[in-house]
Amino acid sequence: MLYIGTDIVEIERVRQAVSRHPALWERILTEREKAYCQGKGNSVQSLAGRFAAKEAVLKCLGIGLRRSSWHDLEILPDSLGNPLVSFKPALAKVLQEKKMSTVKVSITHSRDYAMAVAIGEDL
Repeated sequence: MLYIGTDIVEIERVRQAVSRHPALWERILTEREKAYCQGKGNSVQSLAGRFAAKEAVLKCLGIGLRRSSWHDLEILPDSLGNPLVSFKPALAKVLQEKKMSTVKVSITHSRDYAMAVAIGEDL
């Protein structure tokens, strides 16, 4: 069985939110994610993509933020630049409960939007 989650974010809304509340960087991203995003040419676009990806993963797991925090998952590029999802113990437990082996993510951007799709696979 496959599990799917998607999310789309307006980049301008993320830009406005971060300008009003700079602490959103730390609230949403781990330190490594923050360093990665802020090292990109358009850091807010990267933040929006990571936010959409985390939302998509949580939807894929069917839990939202009820049983987790933003820092319970981390999305960083693998050696080829593909987004790789890693889970902290709280969400790893959800994966076990749902009998999922892994969750794969794809992130895309346009000038105005960031979108992500997450697909969970059975064991």
